[in-house]
Amino acid sequence: MTIEELEQQLARAEELLKAMDGYTLLNVRLQGFEDVSQAQRELAAAKGEEYATPYDIGVTPEAAVSGPVVLQTDYNVILTFNAMKEKPDGYREDAGTAIVEFKRCIITKFGYPNDEARWGHPLGDKGLGAYGVYEIMNSTWIRQLTDFNRIRFPNTPDSDQRHFMFTFHDSTFECIADGMEVRVSDEPYEQIFAYMSKRTVWRDADIQWDGEESQ
Repeated sequence: MTIEELEQQLARAEELLKAMDGYTLLNVRLQGFEDVSQAQRELAAAKGEEYATPYDIGVTPEAAVSGPVVLQTDYNVILTFNAMKEKPDGYREDAGTAIVEFKRCIITKFGYPNDEARWGHPLGDKGLGAYGVYEIMNSTWIRQLTDFNRIRFPNTPDSDQRHFMFTFHDSTFECIADGMEVRVSDEPYEQIFAYMSKRTVWRDADIQWDGEESQ
């Protein structure tokens, strides 16, 4: 499709979503939002712009009280949050606590914007949604860090790392890493935090996890 056709596709999706105001079926409304987001992604990709695409880790952040906690050292980053699983009817149910360990994470951002201000984010009209996990394609942040390195090391190659984004109720978490490992647990949080602390500080220790592994 041409850029003009993709722009028309996005306009149609936005009009259909607008016409759903007050619609009572949640799954229909959610599909309308997803149609708009998908049209945004396709248009941004065609233009070579950065955009957010959903990244499936098996769970999503809880909407009302996301409860994210980040532990970070020079070498390790672990994120936890209250997790939900989506049911076939579009509603979500409690899944416990998600534990996300990032592989070779080199930088993070954690804090503002919250869910109400997120629509002002540069990716707010490029596929980014609320209470979800996303990978940012054509990331300008990754390119910026590569450009920093090239000032001192001109032959620095393009990065093959990935830009991830988690959108919570009161905050947003972003990072650049090789990947992630995700587990979900219904153990008391005190046990989860103790595990996080050990894994973050003693990264080379043989620390085992007894909880349920989701990915």
